[in-house]
Amino acid sequence: MDFNSHFFSSMSMWAILPLIATIIVHLAFSAAIFNDSSRLNEENRQLAFVGPVIWSLAVLVGGVFVAAAYWLIHHSALSKP
Repeated sequence: MDFNSHFFSSMSMWAILPLIATIIVHLAFSAAIFNDSSRLNEENRQLAFVGPVIWSLAVLVGGVFVAAAYWLIHHSALSKP
């Protein structure tokens, strides 16, 4: 009986689920940052450091922490003069 191989194949499936969820979150945040930064750019508001494409790529790689930095720089009370 080949019980162990079935057990390990189901374990690997459960191990991949957090990875898939992380990829989905990174893609969603990246798309949202791209839309928001493009809107800010169209309203002639100054984007800090780089343009919309680079911000979205940074969020794609850095995830929630880079998205939080983007929000702090562009939308928090700290960004208002």
